[in-house]
Formats: sequence, C-alpha cells, structure tokens
Amino acid sequence: MSIKDWPGGVVRKTPVVPAGPYQNGAASGVWTLDQVADYMQQGIWPIAGNVAPFALFGGGTGPSNVIDRINIAVTGNAVDFGDLTAANNAPSACASSTRGVFGGGSTDAGGVVNTIQYVTFATSGNATSFGVLTQRRYGLTAASNAIRGLFAGGQTATPGVLSNVIDYVTIASTGNATDFGDLTTTPYYFAGCSSSTRALFGGGYDGTAYTNVISYVTIASTGNATDFGDLAVSPTNAGSNGACASETRGLFSGYSAGNSNTIQYVTIASVGNSLDFGDLSVSREAFAGVASATRGVFGGGNPSNVIDYVTIASTGNATDFGDLTVARGFLGGCSSAADAVQVAPAPSAATGVWAGGSTASGGALYNIIDYTNIASAGGFYDFGDLTVSRAQVSGCASSTRGLFGAGNTSVSGLTASNVIDYITIASTGNATDFGDTTVARAQTGALSSSTRGVWGGGTTGASSNIIDYVTIATTGNAIDFGDLTVARFAPAGCSSTTRGLFSGGFAAAPSNVIDYVTIASAGNATDFGDLTISRYQTTACASSTRGIIASGLNASFVATNVIDYITIASTGNATDFGDLTSANQDGAACSSSTVGLIEFGVSPNFGAVDQITIASTGNASGFGALTVSRRSPGACSNAHGGL
Repeated sequence: MSIKDWPGGVVRKTPVVPAGPYQNGAASGVWTLDQVADYMQQGIWPIAGNVAPFALFGGGTGPSNVIDRINIAVTGNAVDFGDLTAANNAPSACASSTRGVFGGGSTDAGGVVNTIQYVTFATSGNATSFGVLTQRRYGLTAASNAIRGLFAGGQTATPGVLSNVIDYVTIASTGNATDFGDLTTTPYYFAGCSSSTRALFGGGYDGTAYTNVISYVTIASTGNATDFGDLAVSPTNAGSNGACASETRGLFSGYSAGNSNTIQYVTIASVGNSLDFGDLSVSREAFAGVASATRGVFGGGNPSNVIDYVTIASTGNATDFGDLTVARGFLGGCSSAADAVQVAPAPSAATGVWAGGSTASGGALYNIIDYTNIASAGGFYDFGDLTVSRAQVSGCASSTRGLFGAGNTSVSGLTASNVIDYITIASTGNATDFGDTTVARAQTGALSSSTRGVWGGGTTGASSNIIDYVTIATTGNAIDFGDLTVARFAPAGCSSTTRGLFSGGFAAAPSNVIDYVTIASAGNATDFGDLTISRYQTTACASSTRGIIASGLNASFVATNVIDYITIASTGNATDFGDLTSANQDGAACSSSTVGLIEFGVSPNFGAVDQITIASTGNASGFGALTVSRRSPGACSNAHGGL
C-alpha cells in the first residue's frame, strides 16, 4: 500500500481528529510530532494495515438504494458508502472480511428480483453485479462464513408463494448462486446469523402466521436444514426480526407483534431454545443486525434511523450507537468484522486437530481434518484430508506431527484398517501415509509422548488387548509394545510425559478399568484403578499431571455427561470432575496443558465441542463446533500433557 492509498496519510488543510487506530480512520491535516505522539498514546492514531471493523446497511423501504457504513468499534452516526445498483426493498446481505454481498429484494416498480451485487469494504463506492439467485424473492435472509454466502427463504415473484430454498455463492468470486438445500419451513421476513461453521435461521412469517422456528445448516456442506429449537422468549412469534452473531452466540431481536424490543440468544454450537438477553433501546421491527467479534449492532427499523448495540458475550439492554443517514426498514446488513467471516488463522502453538469420522447414522465416512486454536474459543477451520476416509480412528501427536491410526472403512459393518497417516501440525494440508499398525482394528485408544505414539485395544470383530507403538519423527510400521490387562475396544487414551493411560472400553460389558504403561519402555499394561462409572466410547485428554476422562455409554448403554479425573503420577480410582453440557458418546478429545476440548459424537450437541480447565473441577462450557458434525473422529494436539 502506498501513502496515497491510506486516508490517514493524506495531508489536507483542516486537521481531522482520528476516529480510531485504523488505516481507514480520518487523520488528515498537518500535525506536529507532539500531537501525533499524543494520539498514539491514546491508541487512536491510524495504523497502516489495521483495517476498521466495518458494517454496511443497504436498501430498505422506499425502496432505497442507499448503502450506509459504520465502524462497529466506534459509536457514532453512519456515513454514506455508496449505492446499490438499483433501489431495493427487503434485500438480504452477507459478507466475507473483504466483500459485502446483497441479494434479492423488490424494485421501485414492485418487481421481485434475483439480483446479487457486491461491494468492497475497503473502498467506498457503488455496488457491482455479482450474479443471480436461483429464484426471484424478497424478504429473504442471509448468513456467511469467510468463504460462502447463503441466501434463504423469502417471498417469490408469485404472490402468496413462499420459498424454502437455500442458495449459496462463493463470496471471493462472482457468478450465479447454486442450490444448497431447503429450510424446514417456508418463511419470509426472518433473520439469519452464523458462526464460521453453522448458519442459523429464525422466526419469520410462513404465509399464515408468525413462526418461532430456528433451523440450522453446516455452511461448508450442502443439504437441508435441521431443527435447532425455538425462539422461546415472549413474544414467541417472530416476524421481521434481525439477527447477528459472534463465533459462539447468536442474537435474535425485534418482532412484528407489537414492535417488540426483545433480544434473545442461543449458543450456536449446541441446539435448543433461546434465552432472554435484554431489550433494544427502541422497540421496532424490520431492521438489520451486524456484528464484530464482540459487539452486536442493530440498525434501522420500519421506519427508523436508530442504531443500537450490545456486547454479545454478556446479557443486558442495548445502548444507543448513532443514526443511519436515512430512516428505513426492511434493509440488509453485513459486516467485515464478524468472527464467522475472518480468514482461517495459521495453526498455533496450541492447536487441536480432529480427523475422520462418520455421519450420525454411520451412513457415510469422512476424510475431513479440522483444526482450532485451543487458547481461543470458537473457530474451527479446514486443515486438509486423510489418505483414507474412515471412522473410529484414533489420534496422537508430538509437538510437530499429528498421527491418526487404525479405524473402520465400512459404512455397513466393520472393515478394520491398519492405516497410520501423519500431518505436520504447523502447516495445513492433506495427510501422508506413515505406515501400518501391527493389526488392522477399529476403536483403539491412542496416546503419546514427545517421541512415541501408542495405540491400545480395539476391535477386529473381537476385542483386542494389543498395544503397539511408533517413533513419531520417523515413518514406518508400528512395533508390538505389549498387552492391556483386559482385552477391550473403545477405551480412551491420554498421557503425561512418561505415563500413558487407557481408560474404560468394552470387554464383555462396559468397563471401568484404567491401565497404565511407561511410554519410553515396552511391556504389558498395569492396573491403575477404576473410573467412577463403567463406560466405553469415552474420550480422554490430559495435562502433564492430570488425566480427564469424559462421556461414553454407561453400563445401561445410555450416553453419559460424567467427567472424571485422575492424577497420572499416582495410582488409584478416578474422582468426579463435573459434567459436560449434555450426555455424549463416540466423540474425540484433545488438550493444551491447561484446556481440554471434548467433542460431541451424538445429538443433541452433535459436532459441538465443550471446554474444561484441566487444573480445576467443574462443569464444561461450550467452545465451538467442528466444520462438519461427525461421529467417531480421532483427535490430537501439539500441546498436550505428554509433551
């Protein structure tokens, strides 16, 4: 970027006080070095490369072609950004971190359009044609992550005929929308929001009545929406409402019924009914919601110029933000700063990785590898693919390499695998063949030190007591390590730097057995103690001192939310730690030295991930959700307690 492209560096006669530390912030004029130093100390002098968290409000009643812009981080009135390609009532909008996209709506002559148009956040100006939706419709809604924009529902060009269609586009390109799937209902004048993985659609009018239905889709895939829950806070029927989201929470607010001021929220990674959040500063309907990672902002209304905001992570009433340039309702809003639309970060010093798995029914297998930054709740991102699609796979890792071994390659029974794949955690990309386990099997437990990866137990059609190991820094086939004390499948593995533990599993029945091995040597496992309850298809993770065992099918073959812990350096029975947010089985877990992440392999939170603080005790809280919900993946990290 040259200085001429940076508004903060343009010299004009009249100085303008900076609006914030953004390259787009006004700081034109002639300044003394003392003045610049003062603004820098206040943290508001523009910094090249630091892009402001912009949001846009476009179209609306009139119809209007106006696009307004706000900086979400700084309160104040909106400023003119440019114009839509034509005056447009009831369009929808979504965004990446660089582009805002507006789709559908109705024109000045009352015609319903399928037009898609876009703008570039960094450059004020009029919209440009992008392509067309699969249907002409207005009163639709939109949601997006950094790659895809989704347009859903709406009133078609045929009076009284509503749409349940979900379309998608790739935001970075241009072109016509493609069919994604269908909503569970046929609403219009409803609201959408999203995390980086899930899009939620809530409320609306279905042609006969307002609805409280919330449904969701996984943005990276295609397919029909699934029921999420209900907008449960009175009034329960929601039309012409607005929504926005952080990576973890979705907010829905405002209703046609009496122009309600209600704001309610859901946890995006789970399913369930909404809870009360607070109230808008002014009761109204037909406005748009936008967000940064921390702030939710609601602009406009029918008709209104009001903009108000909330802090998404808390609850409470909205505060006045400023005003739109023109009062209007039924407008579209999008943001460059929402968590969902940020570009995937590079893997970090504490990266958790999930690989493989199956659909909830086991009807399809995945080769997907996801990753997340364990230190910051929320985003899961595509890492690459396994060499072979499989479920019931197990993962372990050094600080540089992740290994995924064994598994089941069949959707109709058991076809045990001996494949070991590896990835380099610091760089994303597809897995590479490492070698083979000593025996093909599924549902093993896995653990590791900084040098060795170890797999124990599993099933070949019968329960196995086999333990084998590899040297992680090399490639090659596994070597026999020894035997478990009891042959069993679906135990969970975790480790300190010296000891590895295999907990639970299924022998003749769900087991409470905890075995341990000394990772640096080879030999048979030794009895450590017992879990608080017998279970299998459980998960485990660890710090260097404490092992965590969570979830599983109990002795009654019912999923449990129980979390146990043990002190790895000693022996003895496990102690109750707390509970997961819901009962769970067949997930996968990994950890940093302080935080444990536990994925849900079954409903109601299928694909969601809980977090715990390993050194304490207490119940888990929500962390995020995998890019695609799946059962029986393997997980590992580059920062677990065995390193």
